[in-house]
Formats: sequence, structure tokens, C-alpha cells
Amino acid sequence: MSKFKELGKPEEFWDYFEQISKIPRCSRFEERIRNFIKEEGEKFGFKTTIDKAGNLFISIPAKSTEKEKLILQCHMDMVCEKNDNVLHDFSKDPLKLKVIEINNEKWVTAEGTTLGADNGNGICFLLTIMKKINDGSLNFNSLSLELIFTVLEEYNLGGAKNIDKSLVKGNMLINLDSGGDGMVTNGCTGGIGFIADIKTKPISVDNLKDNLNPIKLILSGLTGGHSGGDITRGRGNANKLLSHILWKIGKNYSIHINSINGGNAANAITRESNAILYIKEEDFAEIKSFTNILIKELKKNYEEVEKNMHLSIERIESKINATVFSEEIQKKILDLLYIIPCGPLSLHPKIRIFAFASTNLGILKTEKDYIRIRMLHRSFSEYYNEKTCEEVITLLKMSGLEMTRTITGYYPPWEPNFDSKLLKLAKESYSELYNKEPLVILVQGGLECTLLINIHPEMEAIAMGASIRDMHSPNESLQVSSVEKTWNFLLRILQKLD
Repeated sequence: MSKFKELGKPEEFWDYFEQISKIPRCSRFEERIRNFIKEEGEKFGFKTTIDKAGNLFISIPAKSTEKEKLILQCHMDMVCEKNDNVLHDFSKDPLKLKVIEINNEKWVTAEGTTLGADNGNGICFLLTIMKKINDGSLNFNSLSLELIFTVLEEYNLGGAKNIDKSLVKGNMLINLDSGGDGMVTNGCTGGIGFIADIKTKPISVDNLKDNLNPIKLILSGLTGGHSGGDITRGRGNANKLLSHILWKIGKNYSIHINSINGGNAANAITRESNAILYIKEEDFAEIKSFTNILIKELKKNYEEVEKNMHLSIERIESKINATVFSEEIQKKILDLLYIIPCGPLSLHPKIRIFAFASTNLGILKTEKDYIRIRMLHRSFSEYYNEKTCEEVITLLKMSGLEMTRTITGYYPPWEPNFDSKLLKLAKESYSELYNKEPLVILVQGGLECTLLINIHPEMEAIAMGASIRDMHSPNESLQVSSVEKTWNFLLRILQKLD
């Protein structure tokens, strides 16, 4: 027997969790996980359908006369992040699962990579439901289920945006991609994805008069996390902090930037960032001393959150035909990155622990003749999301830099309905099981509910899930005890709807 099946109930959940950890499923590459889920559904005798967007639908009819049709939904893809010193190919390597203890609680995590519990826990809950209905240990007489497994959630919500609306059948929706033990989600922020490609007008290092040598700055060891749910936790963004350091160095020394690179996803707080500079050899010792002072000052602002923040400076071998940003462009880019917003912009007027509006400088990537800035703006208000986007565009225009700008995606906020029948059933179910009401929350992230309920405005929706820490980072962990509690909670709701 697998050691993970021994973690608790339902055993089928842990068996499936171990199986899917061996199946690559980075966002935009969901084919193999979709095939696995589809084959399981067909093995159990359920009808499966794949729409043009790549979303998978599995229909489980009621045993007798249908009185209620419920949609259960999760996404198949995961954020693929790893520590720089970890050798892992997400296109083929299985995740290396392990069990750890945090405050006397068991958690499952992966060695040096994201775990994929977001949204692997949703996948496994739905696979478990299918298996138990098939073997007869779970029965619903008048409740029919429509299971929807979407693609591209972590990329741009593309699966839900382009879903075949004719296949979305049901007047109630439970999304399994949010919250945690004792929580029910009833609303979420909207988002705007944004890219700017800024021309760097590179010049050859050989054309510069000074005898220059390359060095590499690496800012690492930051916690990272979800750019929505973790945005108010005071965590450092490596792209923003390294930009601050480069701006300071550039004000005091002659530097020539070859590249700045950091981050892999707009919806993850960047943990590591690096830059290659060309400097005068005689300035190396001073720059190293200067940056040591800088990093000490920056650490003061993050001393309780970013205890492992580290800046390294190392000489590297000169590249053949190396280029650097032109001097005028470099100054403008550093000025822009120094003042561009990143993090929470305002707090929710009613729930002060939430950011009402925020943005994340998720990716900096230097290409042959441009540097790409990729951001994700979030807000509970469409107006303020647009406002953030307008402010960033205004900054870009003021910089005088030559660039192209692109809105990569948009989704509206999910406005809460505190009077819905489904929310009432959820609160009753949790109270009956655990003698207390669940915490009804809003989330600072994009959930597919906001797009699915727009298909049928009368649809009621909630979101729930097991407890996950540090999503979108290599520290991602799934709380073992919360799996059984969430399973029992979900089953009680389904039984009330039957």
C-alpha cells in the first residue's frame, strides 16, 4: 500500500494525489492530466466531453428523477515553480512528495518545487467522488452532477473564458479551488493581465571606451507566494527589490546592464531575480561593499518575513559579442522600475485584512532587443482595476521609452451573494459537522466562478477546498487533516441537495 493512502480518509484521495503528482500538468500543457481524468471517468461508465478550449466535462446522472443539477468544478493545471538550485524538468519529471510536520500537524509538500495541490486537491476530490459512485459506496438519487475540469486557469483563466457555454448545465456551482478548512468563499477580485515590451536599443560592450568586466547580482531566498492571497503578508518581490538595488548602484557608479531576469508567472510573487552588469574592474570592491550595506537596510523592512533574503555578487566570464542597454535607455528603465507600483495599493474598506486593489511585478525578462515587464492587477472593483492599469500606462508614457503594450487578459470580480440558498446549505452543513459556522470569505485572487456564473446569472456559487500554504511557491504544502474535514463538508452539502 502507498504510504500516502495511510495519511487518512478518504484513501482514494491520497491514492489519486500520488498518481497525479507523476503526471506533468503545467499551465498550457494539460493534455496528459486531462487524458488521465477522462480515462478514469470512462472506466467508471460516465459520459465525457472535451470542448474546443480543452476543458473536460464528465456527467453523472441522478439514479432516479433529477431534482437538482450541481456543477462541481476545478482546474487541471498548476503553477510550475522551483528553486534555482533544483534540477527538475516539469515536462517529464514526477514531483517528489514528502510528509513534513508544522506545529504538530502533518503536511504534504514537494522537494524544491510547487506541489500542485492548487488545484490537485480539487482534481482528487472529484476523482474520489467518481470512484465511490461507481463502486456503490456513494449514492445520489435525485442529484445529478456535472464535473468540469478546466485548462489554463493559472495562465489567464483561458479555459473558463472560452468554455463551451452549452455544456455548462446547472443552477448551482461548487468550485474546489479556494479557501481552506472552515472557510467558504463567496466572492473574489477581478484581474487585468498586462505586458510591456520596452526597447533596449542594445549596443556592443566592445564599443564602450572603458575596459569593462561582467558581474552577476542574484537576489534569492525570498518566500514568494500567491500574488493575490499573499499580497498583504508583507513579502518581498525580488524583481522590485533588485530594481531598487540597481537604481541605487546606478546613481553612484558607472554600470552597463546586459540583462535583468526574474519570475516565471504573473500571479506569483517573485522569489528570485538576477542581473548581469558590466563595470570597471576598479569599482568591483566598492560596489560589493555598497550593495552589502543596501541589502542590510532592505532586510530591516522584511526582518520578520524574509529571513533568508540573500544578495550575491560574483564575477562571470565575458560573453562573446556581449551587448548592454544604451545609456539613455538604461537610465529610463531603472527610473521606471524604481517607481512602478508593486504590492497592495489600498485596503478593503470593510475587511481591512484584504487588499482592495493590488498589482504584482511578476516577470522581468530580457530578450535580444527589449525587456519584458509582465504584471497582474487585481481588485474587487472593475473601476479600480482599470485605474491601476491607467496609472501604470501613464508611467510608461511619461518614461519616454519606446515600447509595445498588451492587455493579456481580463476577468470581472465575483460579487458576493450572502443570501444564496447554496451558501445557507454550506453554513448549515459545516455547523452540523463541527458545531460552529464556517468563515465566509472573499479572496484576493481570480476564481473561475466569476466567469461561469456570468453564463447563467441566476446561478448560485461557492468555493471551498483543503488548506494549502504558500501556493505558487516551492514551499507549497497541503494540510493532511484538512482533506478529510473538507471531504466530509462537501459530502454533507451534496447529501442536503439530494
